[in-house]
Amino acid sequence: MAPVMRELRQRHIPFRYLDSGQHAAITRELRRLFELPEPDVCLRDRTQDITSTREAIRWYLRLLWKSRTDRAWLRREVFPDDGVCLIHGDTLSTLLGLQMARRAGLKVAHVEAGLRSFHWFDPFPEELIRIFCMKRADLLFAPSAEAETNLRAMRLPGQIIRVAGNTVADALRWMGSTARSRIAPTTPFALATCHRLETLTSRRRLSRVVDLLNRVAATWPLVFVVHGPTRRYLRQFGLEARLNPAMIVKDLLDYGEFIALLSAAQFVLSDGGSIQEECAYLDKPCLILRNQTERNDGLDRHALLWRFDDQIAEHFLRNVVQRASLTPQEWPQPSAQMVESLASWTQEPVGRKS
Repeated sequence: MAPVMRELRQRHIPFRYLDSGQHAAITRELRRLFELPEPDVCLRDRTQDITSTREAIRWYLRLLWKSRTDRAWLRREVFPDDGVCLIHGDTLSTLLGLQMARRAGLKVAHVEAGLRSFHWFDPFPEELIRIFCMKRADLLFAPSAEAETNLRAMRLPGQIIRVAGNTVADALRWMGSTARSRIAPTTPFALATCHRLETLTSRRRLSRVVDLLNRVAATWPLVFVVHGPTRRYLRQFGLEARLNPAMIVKDLLDYGEFIALLSAAQFVLSDGGSIQEECAYLDKPCLILRNQTERNDGLDRHALLWRFDDQIAEHFLRNVVQRASLTPQEWPQPSAQMVESLASWTQEPVGRKS
């Protein structure tokens, strides 16, 4: 959402920035990198990210209950003005944002709408959150032709607006030209991340990921960027000690450092949806550490869905090929399209459109 906020500021369109607090440390760093103001409202009085499922559920239910039982607080402190609430993606913050905005009587615009895996519980709970939010949003920004087709097939009441890609393209354009890595190995290396709930909470799946990373680290220098929840579950399942000692393990990096590392890597192993998109724009070989993906980004070139299949991993590692990436000038500019649509949409008579 940072590129959208930057676009709003450049056009002098007023907005309120609400930080849910789910990723308090990450958003604080992103504000610095993208030169954004401090939040108008922060819904969680902590400076650290939520790193456990139990903590996330407690945080979500507390705020949902408060917004349901104290609408005066919601209108006074969170949404003092009418307007459109922009939510993004498929996280608990997405769901909470929609429910709070609806309770306050605001319209809702869903950024990155229409992405589907068509498997109710894979990824879980992301697929269910997307469906719930898409059905209740007034404005649906579809980042691809496939996403638009999915939305139209669902016969939703909200207005569908096709944009030329996801806002990650604008984020890459902003950071990519200046990002420099301080930790990248001097020889060709691989980059890995793993943070999705359906993998972390399954000892069997997480163990398979560790086995795969150990296999890669035996032949390639491997940088493994570890999120807080990932480290928690690695320790809980006794898997952290199994990591190949040759592996370079790093805590979560700021966005600029990570993008520089991603750009320098020979290939990537990740379960992150936005990382899959970034690899597609950078034309970086990517093994997607999931059973299902709601995105097609890169799949027609050299991104490959692992499905926890050793033969697929073997095929990927044997056929890693670097290609020339698109230049930033060739990347889409979806944030500008969204802001233009929002500006014209809010000037029209209120009401859902199809």
